[in-house]
Amino acid sequence: MLVAAALRELLEVEPIVVGGTAEEFWTRDEYHPTDLDVVLPFGRDEERRLRDAGFRREGRHWTTDRIPIAIEIPDSALDGDPARTHLESVGVGAARIIGVDDLYLDRLRQATMNERAEGVEYHSALAVMSARYEDLDRRYIRARLADIAHRQPRLAETMRRIHRRIGTRVRRLLTTTDGDASGRG
Repeated sequence: MLVAAALRELLEVEPIVVGGTAEEFWTRDEYHPTDLDVVLPFGRDEERRLRDAGFRREGRHWTTDRIPIAIEIPDSALDGDPARTHLESVGVGAARIIGVDDLYLDRLRQATMNERAEGVEYHSALAVMSARYEDLDRRYIRARLADIAHRQPRLAETMRRIHRRIGTRVRRLLTTTDGDASGRG
């Protein structure tokens, strides 16, 4: 998060932390980052600023000898609602993080790659829902899934199926651990 805050100061555009670092933030699960994923409009000015600060491009990552974490910019725009992002104070700076609902949807989308395997991507979506069950905006999630259905019906149906499975699993877990599951999902 300190790297994200420093990057925010370095660039004229605001990076939004996504990926594993965002998952660690929202779930409080331990995560050992090897790179920092951020989305931002990336052009010549941002490239120049990174190079002037001592970064070099190595494949899809930006690295420097001064920090042990590479920066990856997987996209130029957030797949979600920028108004739902979270600004977190970090040291003397701040870092903007993808909203929990959009992070969950991202993890849910990734889980569709191998729906039956319940691999890392599925467990990431499960971790987000488990950790933030009461905070997830189910109305927003349903609306985003409906929007995806207009453009990619098969993807949306798979996401909905996995979402139902994860919701059932989390509600079952909550019922057995504290005796209180609201049944929302």
